[in-house]
Amino acid sequence: MGYPIVLTADKTVMNTYGGSLFYGFIVTAPRRAAWYLSPERLLKLILLNPPSDENGRAVVAPQGLRRVEAALIESGIVSPDEVIVAVPHKLSEVVGSETKVIGVSVIDPLGMGPASTTLSGPYGLIHDEANNAYHFRKLVTNSVIQKARKLGAYLVVGGPGAWQLTPKKMEELGIDIVVVGEAELFFPKLVKQILYGDGIETPAIINIRPSEYPDEDQIPLLRGATVGGVVEVSRGCGKGCRFCMPTLRKLRHRKLEDIIHDVKVNVNFGQRSICLHAEDVLRYGSYTLDVDHEKVIKLFSEVKAVEGVKSVGISHAALSSMAANRRTVEQISEILELDSTHWLGFQTGIETGSPRLIEKHMHMKPYPFKPSEWPDVVEEAFSIAADNNWVPCATLIVNLPGESADDVIKTVELVERLYHYKSLITPLLYVPMGEGMEKAKPMRFVEDAEWYHFELYKAVWRHNLRWMHVLARDYSRGSHPFARLAITILVEVIRKIVNHRAVSFLEEELNRRKAKALITPYARTPNK
Repeated sequence: MGYPIVLTADKTVMNTYGGSLFYGFIVTAPRRAAWYLSPERLLKLILLNPPSDENGRAVVAPQGLRRVEAALIESGIVSPDEVIVAVPHKLSEVVGSETKVIGVSVIDPLGMGPASTTLSGPYGLIHDEANNAYHFRKLVTNSVIQKARKLGAYLVVGGPGAWQLTPKKMEELGIDIVVVGEAELFFPKLVKQILYGDGIETPAIINIRPSEYPDEDQIPLLRGATVGGVVEVSRGCGKGCRFCMPTLRKLRHRKLEDIIHDVKVNVNFGQRSICLHAEDVLRYGSYTLDVDHEKVIKLFSEVKAVEGVKSVGISHAALSSMAANRRTVEQISEILELDSTHWLGFQTGIETGSPRLIEKHMHMKPYPFKPSEWPDVVEEAFSIAADNNWVPCATLIVNLPGESADDVIKTVELVERLYHYKSLITPLLYVPMGEGMEKAKPMRFVEDAEWYHFELYKAVWRHNLRWMHVLARDYSRGSHPFARLAITILVEVIRKIVNHRAVSFLEEELNRRKAKALITPYARTPNK
């Protein structure tokens, strides 16, 4: 028979990664590589089947999918018994002749996001399909879903990565509808039209207008646990960086009581480690670009005080917010009882060490500082992080529109200034995600790189090799044994086998490109 509404995601999106979400970045790597560094083999230890009950109902699910589940039920269009959030490997148990909508949440379905593009595919380090793209294709083309479509069900795909899907790709994969944008208000209307209206002409790509996005009090409360215990505290950003979709959306902060409700739901389902999610958690509660210290401290204090919460983490924090608000960082660290081995990892964006590119593409990013101060702002934030047991996982953008050799060299100099701060730094190819984003000439990470890009790759490799062992050791302590084993193997292979080959390759390519460009080698004194 089946459920009328089935919500799911592929294995890479639904996974818990042994309790360590940062391991999820491995799925952006190519499926095949050298025998001693095979992501596919490592994923066999980490990418286990997501947990479910005896009916195929997911124990945890992506935060966005949980919002859509709640929105459908709150709308009254369907009852709780008519909707299931299911794990992908048990779809045959929940999809049947009564199924009318199969909703799939995606993050990077075609491997076109910055991390996947850098590591995999036609522009990446290794020209092979990314693991996440493979698992998405495997999900939507499987016989259970395609049989349901023949019986009248609609396959609807949405989520942060929906922008990647074109009409041609939809036809190739057997997708009926793609929904781009925040769907909590729109999706129930779509389901109502499918269930009780005249249906919808397919294939269809529906771009939800920002005016149809939910306000902060319209974001539905969770009804089930999320992967990684992720609880959204804010949505949007407002800084307007020209390459970033979230910064172009209006900023909304959820009420503290709603956040606490979602934390308690996670705890009740066994998720005792909570990850507070926002583009910049330090700006929670503020509708200006300044940090509201009292609201941020109250947020962390009340979440940490929820009975059953074991630990509290964050997804993202802005370096400028940290540099301007040392006291806030210090008090959060005290609340969370951080120390040198129990630290707070977070994602953040350096993007470039060039004040010129900061001014051109993201002039509000350094606020309350000036674009000309950006390198100093970054180092100050890293220093504050080190003093308070915060560990940045920072991105750099390669091939920003208008990038010059001087811009990249300034980024090299900044990376070398950060050598002594515990952190990871990741260079990612520029990807214009969606309509309206400024375009740049496509660049292959290796083949099209200039000598100055290889200077950057060398500096980043040296930095990460300095820190990866200690970070992997500390971070994997609470992981599933299989995940801990996989990361231990990966780090040791990189240190003992890959490093020698990588250093030789980078040096050879750098010298070859310098000779080709007929330039004087860039001279600088490395950090000791």
